[in-house]
Amino acid sequence: MSKNDEHTDRKLERAQQLAFLESNCGVTIKNLLFKQQGDEGSSAFKQNYAELLNLPEVAYWKNKIPSTADMTSILGSSDACFENSFGRLLSFGLSTKDILSSDLRKIYLDFVADDNDTSVYGTLARYLVAGYLFIGGDADKTARKVVLDRIDALFEFVVNSPLKFDIYVEPDGFSIPKAYRSKQLINPALYEDGAFALPLVHDIFIFAHTHHKLPDAYQRKIKVIVDYVADPQYQDFDYGYGLVKYGQNKFHFMGWSAHMPLFNDTLSVDYFKKGLVFRMPLFSTFENPNIRAWRTKVRDHFDEFRNEDGLYSFSNDHLPEVKNSYFLNGRHTSLNENRRRKAGKIVESTFYAYWAGL
Repeated sequence: MSKNDEHTDRKLERAQQLAFLESNCGVTIKNLLFKQQGDEGSSAFKQNYAELLNLPEVAYWKNKIPSTADMTSILGSSDACFENSFGRLLSFGLSTKDILSSDLRKIYLDFVADDNDTSVYGTLARYLVAGYLFIGGDADKTARKVVLDRIDALFEFVVNSPLKFDIYVEPDGFSIPKAYRSKQLINPALYEDGAFALPLVHDIFIFAHTHHKLPDAYQRKIKVIVDYVADPQYQDFDYGYGLVKYGQNKFHFMGWSAHMPLFNDTLSVDYFKKGLVFRMPLFSTFENPNIRAWRTKVRDHFDEFRNEDGLYSFSNDHLPEVKNSYFLNGRHTSLNENRRRKAGKIVESTFYAYWAGL
């Protein structure tokens, strides 16, 4: 088959997938399709969005949003942590104004405005709140500035740092607990001012959902950052990076690296199945030759779950929905279809494949 014929077949298949989704999906996926197509002004969108706001799943996650803003209420695996509850509502396509009351919004904006906590996790919590609010369409200038400052810092690191592919140091002179000695130690110079210099999955999530709203200069900076992440040398870093020194003499496993499941042999073990569906549409947002090659590998991986009509039904391992688990680790993939029915799983699987351009 020629490349032109293959392109035509892919275009036809995507049209068939879209037609299937529009005829069979529930209000959550319908809302996401409206947004992907830039149709947020029609009466059909507004009616569907009103139905979305009344879903019991929306009520569940709104009730889980913390009423206080601090590092422990924002970061963590609990459904009642901001990173998971607010993240889930963003994944349904809700706007900040429909998630937070004016009083609660003020609490989170005050947290974003307070830059006194310069620890690694304090800085991350502030950035995550700012990024989530920005994704949700909040016009607060401080939240936007926090996101832009993060892009500037990552761009500077990727372009100019001699450490960008040399991120580890020997543990000599550090009292690392025995349980952590199998992990590599990240050079403390990469977080000496509190801001972690390396890209995180938080960045990919925020960039994927906001880059189109940013000035061209920042879109170009994001492209340079994504090109770095898609470089095989980056993807060869240890998953989760390694250890960071936290406090006087404490060490934590950083986690949250921006790895791409299936990119190489190390990233192809069964563990990474659970995060693949979450990450594949995020990375597929960006134009990069390594990401294109990776997407072909992902398409091949899911071929056994594709039927003759171009629809998908992924395995349960690929579609985790785990209570009290990390949203940004891909453990909440439900889009409110009834997965107890075969059709529900087909709709959600096909949507994720369509969104990722498989």
